[in-house]
Amino acid sequence: MNAPGALPWLARPGLAGGIDKDGSRAAELLGLGFGSVEFGSVTVHPVAGSNPGLAALVARLSALDRSAPQRTAIGIGLGLPPEATAETLADEWQAGLAAAWPVADYVSLNLSARANQRFLAPVHRRTLLAALRTVAACRDRLAEAGRRVLLAIKIPLAEAAGLLETMTETGFAQLTVVRPDHRAGFDELADLTGGIGRPALVAVGGIRNAADVAAARAAGAAGVQLHRLFIEHGAGCLAHLT
Repeated sequence: MNAPGALPWLARPGLAGGIDKDGSRAAELLGLGFGSVEFGSVTVHPVAGSNPGLAALVARLSALDRSAPQRTAIGIGLGLPPEATAETLADEWQAGLAAAWPVADYVSLNLSARANQRFLAPVHRRTLLAALRTVAACRDRLAEAGRRVLLAIKIPLAEAAGLLETMTETGFAQLTVVRPDHRAGFDELADLTGGIGRPALVAVGGIRNAADVAAARAAGAAGVQLHRLFIEHGAGCLAHLT
């Protein structure tokens, strides 16, 4: 099992992406007590009617007062524009990582969105794995300036095993697996944990109470993220997990 101590924010439940795409609620959300707040998913450039673009989010996060010790990690989920192809994945992700670098603690490549799941098809597998290696190399180059930002992938649970070897090889820090909200039990997480250097496993979907958190951790998850519970209960959702 990956220990939460490897990524300190995993000791507390995180807030999943999809709540705030442009940073307009950043001060509020970062003050609620989550271990992390994942903003986005956001595309590098604005998409009319659906996505404000990464610059707007980064500008708002940059304006936050971060002089006090930071208790909540900032994650940024990178989406993809409708015209993206498997061949443009590396360029999209590198541009997003570079833009998010000044403000993010981790950047998550979102392959869980329905529009992005097409890149998980076997026909794209070689190109996808090459793109992951390219963005990992970009991370390493950016880190030479002194600031460290970690990489994560968000992916449907059923597809996660196929990327695990490459994620481990390239030093991805976090694997966020999306489970159906109605699914009972967390035993399926066990195959994704263990082994030296594997990314910390984070479960999102079906987390409703403290027993679910305990079951996910017992199955090997280093952490959990909340989405539906926050939609239904707002700031009070954390009280359901104690």
